[in-house]
Amino acid sequence: MLSEKPLPSVSVKRLSLDAIDVENDAELDALTAQVLAAGNKIAELERAEMIRKGIIDERGNLLKTELPEDMRKDADRDFGG
Repeated sequence: MLSEKPLPSVSVKRLSLDAIDVENDAELDALTAQVLAAGNKIAELERAEMIRKGIIDERGNLLKTELPEDMRKDADRDFGG
């Protein structure tokens, strides 16, 4: 029987402005790429959530156009002020 070995994990160094030399273009580019990748992942998750909720379709077309009752022009709302 083969012994199961854990898969090697890839260590990803999280970059920050404090951890890089901002005068070094390569390090700054790496930080920018990391930030953009994180932002893209968030955008993908938000898009999937909007599709799941039926707000948009797979192509990004808006499916719901009605505002909630309290956001309509004629709404009787109290902001507590």
